[in-house]
Amino acid sequence: MALRRTLVLAPEPASARLGRVAAAEHLARAGAGTALTEAVVLVVSELVTNAVRHAPGPLELLIEADATSASVGVLDTSQVHPELVAPYDGGGRGMLVVTTLAVRWHVEEVPGGKVVWAHLRAG
Repeated sequence: MALRRTLVLAPEPASARLGRVAAAEHLARAGAGTALTEAVVLVVSELVTNAVRHAPGPLELLIEADATSASVGVLDTSQVHPELVAPYDGGGRGMLVVTTLAVRWHVEEVPGGKVVWAHLRAG
């Protein structure tokens, strides 16, 4: 059975660290291995950082995990959708990292904003 956690974060750079810590603790409780935990922590860092850069209001980190898989989402108040950029572009490589580590990712529009989801599996 997957364990769920929601964490409200301020739209400030320190929230990426708080998200990483929360994700690592949550995956440990779910019994996930090191490789999955490290991938999830990196994805959480990228998603939270993107939301901090582009959303004016509070954020929510959503985590659902078990020993072999995890889904993480960041809810924010922005209508800006993440984009993939070429590796040689000057910035914006966060979603390239997410795409590399996740099985899939998608954007879900919700009233007042969006949730960017990433789904990961062990191995």
